Amino acid sequence: MGTIIIRRTLKDEKGFSLIELLIAMSVLAIGMLAAASMQYSAVRNNTQGNVSTQASMLAKSQLEMLKNQDIGSAVLAAGDYSDATPIDENGNPGGIYNRFWRIDPLGTSARRIRVTVQWTKFGDSRSVVVRSNTKGSGV
Repeated sequence: MGTIIIRRTLKDEKGFSLIELLIAMSVLAIGMLAAASMQYSAVRNNTQGNVSTQASMLAKSQLEMLKNQDIGSAVLAAGDYSDATPIDENGNPGGIYNRFWRIDPLGTSARRIRVTVQWTKFGDSRSVVVRSNTKGSGV
């Protein structure tokens, strides 16, 4: 028996047209831009979360320091206070955070303490506020 060979001529099939290639590249470019935009948003939100956490820790550490003072200490005298210069996430001078605290008397043996940490990042001004009442010595 003989072998049958079938040959097809491909005269009408010449590959991708330039239009198809341009459409494919456009779809790919739009997809890549969307992915880049999502990455930018994720990085920005992560940074804002870190900054907010650092501000919260600065406020809490100042509140705890004040609460651990003796109620008769001059540190717990009524009034408004602040750090002299902006501070960094460790409480050292030279950062983006401004920390303020207010102490109000609650009778003779207790104080109300309010600590506020403010900062500006990405054009947004934000703040964290923590409050507590204390009798001093950690109470």
